[in-house]
Amino acid sequence: MNVPASTKRLVLSLYRDLLRYGGQLQYTDQEYFLNRIRREFRQSASLTDPKEIEFCYKLKALSSLPWRSLSKVIDHSLVPVLREEDLEEMFVRGSGPGGQAVAKTNNKVVLTHKPTGIVVQCHTTRSLFENRREARKQLLGKLDQLYNGDQSVEAQLQRIEAKKQTETARRKQKLQAKKKAWKEREFGNESDKSSEK
Repeated sequence: MNVPASTKRLVLSLYRDLLRYGGQLQYTDQEYFLNRIRREFRQSASLTDPKEIEFCYKLKALSSLPWRSLSKVIDHSLVPVLREEDLEEMFVRGSGPGGQAVAKTNNKVVLTHKPTGIVVQCHTTRSLFENRREARKQLLGKLDQLYNGDQSVEAQLQRIEAKKQTETARRKQKLQAKKKAWKEREFGNESDKSSEK
């Protein structure tokens, strides 16, 4: 199989970077890490069939996925898209703490969504750019809640958090029951003996 020179350079660069990174490790055995990197590169170098290379790549990518978080995937497919022509944006003077830097600059963003009439005001920072970005995020969240209701990103996050809290409460209750049973088993007999005397 003919491998392009640019790919070879990228692979060698990756190899050098990994070896350099291995030299900086503090909590992992450096010798083990370096030997493993060398072994993996030697094994991958013998692959010639494009299907094998693709399979090997997918296998590596699959093994590096955080499996625990896959159960909590949030569906962003229903989130509405903000179109700039549907927005009316005004910059007004802010208020609150900050003195002259706030009172004399127009860095508060008032964003209006024309089709729905939803208005969002944002003055979280002194930066106009960051306030514009934050106002759009807030407006997108409100539109998502309006259009998708129970399937909005915020509702999905709340469901995940509620599920997590009920699971934590269940585990806590189970642990308390085990502790109570242990105390009764260990100390219950002593209190019975002391009452008999």
